[in-house]
Amino acid sequence: MKNNIFTTIVATMLVCMMTATASCDSNPEEEGAITVMLNQTEIYYDESGVWTGAMTPSEEIGFQGVIFSHKGMPDWNTWNGFVASRSADVADYSDGNWLEHQYTAITGGGMSGNGTPYMVAYWNSSEVLDNAIAEIPSCSVRYTGGDGTFHPISAFVSNTTYSYYAMKNGTAYSRKFEHDDYCKLLAYGITAENKITGPVEVYLAHYLKDEDSPVKRWVYFNLESLSRVKTVFFRMESSDSGKWGMNNPAYFAIDRMSIMP
Repeated sequence: MKNNIFTTIVATMLVCMMTATASCDSNPEEEGAITVMLNQTEIYYDESGVWTGAMTPSEEIGFQGVIFSHKGMPDWNTWNGFVASRSADVADYSDGNWLEHQYTAITGGGMSGNGTPYMVAYWNSSEVLDNAIAEIPSCSVRYTGGDGTFHPISAFVSNTTYSYYAMKNGTAYSRKFEHDDYCKLLAYGITAENKITGPVEVYLAHYLKDEDSPVKRWVYFNLESLSRVKTVFFRMESSDSGKWGMNNPAYFAIDRMSIMP
């Protein structure tokens, strides 16, 4: 009798465990999703841990069919869009040349740990939102599979070292953040019918609400409300803005962007 009861209990526990596992694995929001895992992708880096194509005039960089915009302008020693990096150098170069150290997230690594890869993005702050459909936005993401449309799910974002210390200390071009200052990242979508969706937003600094500001950790960014689109693009907004737009450096870091094809 005792053996029968014990067998029944064990069998019941196994069924419960199998049911719980099945319910997790069959989550319709995750099944079939693509998450860009840079630590599982072959990328060529220089001795500083920066993608070797950072200053090439290529228009994009892709992983698993997910394409990130990139435009290098070597004649002007500048670029915009996305650059892969695994730099762990989180030092403050406010007294030196930040452009030589612009490719590092303040986290010192991606979501997989210190020194693991992530993407650094530089937004062209002179862009006009109304031109987003006619002109490819500087920080945009698209997908090459199927009919080219996808449903963005999420990403993790943070500050770069340059943007973090600029808000923390101020620069020759931007002020030190305090009181109710903020900087936020905004994401928009462009549908197959050329309609703009969004924005959804996440704060990279918000002194009014967050004493630990600007952020120096990876922050979850929910993109689901952008719906099915052919492009996702990013813009920034800051309380430190003037006639020519945002004054603090227009950089952010991003990792593990996830989409549903």
